Amino acid sequence: MNPASTILIAFPKGRLGDELVPKLAGTPLALDAAALNSRVLRIPTATPGVAALLLKGVDLPRYVAAGVASLGIVGSDTLDELDMDLLELADLGFGACRLSLCALAGVTLDGLRAKPHLRLATKFPKATEAWLTREGLTAELVPLSSSAELAPLLGLADAIVDLVQTGGTLQAHGLVETLVLGRSSARLVAARGAYLSEPGRIRPLAEALISALRRE
Repeated sequence: MNPASTILIAFPKGRLGDELVPKLAGTPLALDAAALNSRVLRIPTATPGVAALLLKGVDLPRYVAAGVASLGIVGSDTLDELDMDLLELADLGFGACRLSLCALAGVTLDGLRAKPHLRLATKFPKATEAWLTREGLTAELVPLSSSAELAPLLGLADAIVDLVQTGGTLQAHGLVETLVLGRSSARLVAARGAYLSEPGRIRPLAEALISALRRE
């Protein structure tokens, strides 16, 4: 198989990837176990001519939007922060989590609203700004890409806006959810050009992914 003709699917690393890989086991798109245990980021699947790219965060939809990968799986929280020309094909029903305003235990929502200079640490500025606008509030946003839970503890911010799945990490840092701003789950997206120009190749793969990932 000519590598140039191989269809690439962008799969997420991290939390979503940890849920994704077991769901694909035993399906035509199962990932090669030996390659998964290596350091390579291009993984063959059980279907000849189809390979997976393992990518992080905002990089993943960029590969799909550019047409490098024909399909991709990404959290809706990431999609909401980006303005990219992607076709969203399906909510895959896994990777569910909440986008929440979180603060130290004892800090109330009214207390945060009353602060003359509210500081919020987040890697979701677009969603945070949208909530502030709805509430008629202003705040200084402190951009963080990781370990946001430390910000209230160390005085960098009054609260954080972050994804919450089980709440265990919040509890370990003395934080509680003050308000749920939105909800996120894994979405199947496609490169518009590839999906519309090569439906005979791309759509069956999309349907196979939806079938595999939505099964109980």
